[in-house]
Amino acid sequence: MFVLSFRDMATPRCSAVTTAAMYKVDPVAPATVWSPAPGFTLASWSEVSALVKNKHVCFLVHGFNVNRDSGYTSLGAMTQEFTGAGVLGTGSPPLDLEIDGVDVIIPVLWAGDWYLPINYPFLLPDIRLTARHFADFIWSSTAMMRRVSFMTHSMGARVALETVRATLAGKDRYTLPAFDTALLTAAAVADDIMDQAAFADTVAAFRRFVVVSSTADKVLSGYFPTGNAVEQALWLDDPGRDEALGLYGPRLKAGSAALAKTTWYRLNDHDHGDYVPAPASPAPSFPNGWSAKREVIAEIVQGTLDAKAVTAAAASPLPTF
Repeated sequence: MFVLSFRDMATPRCSAVTTAAMYKVDPVAPATVWSPAPGFTLASWSEVSALVKNKHVCFLVHGFNVNRDSGYTSLGAMTQEFTGAGVLGTGSPPLDLEIDGVDVIIPVLWAGDWYLPINYPFLLPDIRLTARHFADFIWSSTAMMRRVSFMTHSMGARVALETVRATLAGKDRYTLPAFDTALLTAAAVADDIMDQAAFADTVAAFRRFVVVSSTADKVLSGYFPTGNAVEQALWLDDPGRDEALGLYGPRLKAGSAALAKTTWYRLNDHDHGDYVPAPASPAPSFPNGWSAKREVIAEIVQGTLDAKAVTAAAASPLPTF
């Protein structure tokens, strides 16, 4: 397993934004636990090229207020199951979460864990700097991926969308990969972001969007509207409504370019922390911080990327405004 980082890995929290660096994780097997986390070492660019060149790569991107170790272990435990190296497939009945529809799955760490929640509105410049570094990685002759997808949680949606936006802005530099799927869970972005002019090229570039939202998300209902309003007062080039995409789902116009390529799963009982494993807070009878609600999310991701029927949740019809 490999981890792509855009943060200073020498410090566990409140790190600076860095250019891309790939790390090799110590061998991961079904017996591997993620609290404490396995070790990691810096990978060479020849190893990176061998890993991703000409491949369909899915990046898993965490959200805001996630430090190095929390991001590493939560996304690592998720990748462990998605790559068939986990323990959930050995139960009775077994739950096989292995994803065959992509070639490589890579957790992404970014510097979204500043000092206090009040920092949230000030984060956008760091997100955009991370996106430019991420775009450099996608453009690079070392990477040369064939196809790229994203699975994101919370503010990770903004990281992914800004990354593709930055990548397309430099599209004359190199041949770009195809952008396949943007799977946005509990997205801490405006619910009308896919109809914003600034992201028109990004929406056009993706083959499909999958949005997973929950009306029980207390972070997105309680903190997002105020935080987003303050953010927009600080950064005038950040339009959009103060309702989160991950709370009530997408708000699309009748003629939206995203309408025909968007699937929406509307959940009723997932709070903001019920989307990715939390190995530091294991639930009884579940390994590595998994839970029944987190399994639902994993099954949606698996069904989406494997192009199979999703049985854990039913897709909802998309309203238009």
